Amino acid sequence: MATQATERYCPICGREVQDLNIKRFGEYLCSEEHAEEYVKEVRAQRAGVTQPRSEPEEQANYRSRRRGGCC
Repeated sequence: MATQATERYCPICGREVQDLNIKRFGEYLCSEEHAEEYVKEVRAQRAGVTQPRSEPEEQANYRSRRRGGCC
């Protein structure tokens, strides 16, 4: 069975990737410089997603009203 070659493009510059040895986070990149830049972008994006968020004001007020008792 013949397999079709899939074209891969660098997510940084959009050029077709010739060397399939440079791969980060499941993406092929055209150069080590672009690989480093891509890693920085992905890590910054993930760090922004995982930052703790404060409770909304409505929820904080609701919790303070429900102290003690069964309800």
